[in-house]
Amino acid sequence: MEKALSNKKILALFLLPGLIVFLIFYFVPILITAYYSLQDWDGINPMTFIGLDNYIEMFTVDKSFWQAVWNSFAFLLVGVFIQLPISFALAMLVSRKMKGRKWFRNIYFFPVVMSTTMVSLLWVKIYDPNIGMLNTLMDAMGLGSWTQAWLGDTKTALLSVLIVTTWHYVGYNMLILFAGMQGIPEQYYEAAKLDGATGWKAVRYITFPLLSDVLRICIVLNVIYALKTFESVYVMTNGGPLDSTTVIALKMFQEAFLKQNFGYGSALAVFMVLECLIIAWVINKLLTQEKIEY
Repeated sequence: MEKALSNKKILALFLLPGLIVFLIFYFVPILITAYYSLQDWDGINPMTFIGLDNYIEMFTVDKSFWQAVWNSFAFLLVGVFIQLPISFALAMLVSRKMKGRKWFRNIYFFPVVMSTTMVSLLWVKIYDPNIGMLNTLMDAMGLGSWTQAWLGDTKTALLSVLIVTTWHYVGYNMLILFAGMQGIPEQYYEAAKLDGATGWKAVRYITFPLLSDVLRICIVLNVIYALKTFESVYVMTNGGPLDSTTVIALKMFQEAFLKQNFGYGSALAVFMVLECLIIAWVINKLLTQEKIEY
């Protein structure tokens, strides 16, 4: 009993520094931001308490807010229903016993180690309507009529940014899923093969169930990343054209630091935090299953 209490004290002692850092640099700033969201403040003059006026304006007056919400959810949907399946397929591919699989794994993961700013600037050049690689290749292939200003058209700007973010982070999920697949005992697949369950059946009845915890983690991480997207949009389009690519994080930055409307920007920040927490919690609850032991 005394040993157990001693172990708990030691554990608490090790957790305490991390808890203090979390409270100081995460929790306390969130509380301060929530306080600012109830104020009318330009960062210079004294604050004026206005209650929930910033939130009322956000939900009822500011039309660009709902455009930003939709764009953020577009990143979420693409991250979960397109990026993650691609990552799963790549993880299945590199988990096979074949020559050069380490090279393939490194190639697929390479974009992840590049900074978001670097990747975004690279793709801005690729999408350039005059000297960009994409339009140049399309001209060479006889598809000159399809060339356009990919980041300057409201019909293609959001899709163009979504393609970049998918390409950039698909390797991250691939590596997590690949690591999870390596933990599945090989004899399970051998037994399934004897029973005639190969290919898709083996994936459905063995890989998916035993990888459910890893998949849930990937989905939650994708959701949080999608709802916090900022750098790629800021560098590639700055929310344009006509707010067609504006996301919540970018709108928060613009309101607070460009328009000096810190109260409204703080309200957007609070909304983004609550949005991430609630959606991640709901998804985690929906996907939680009994742990499979093997």
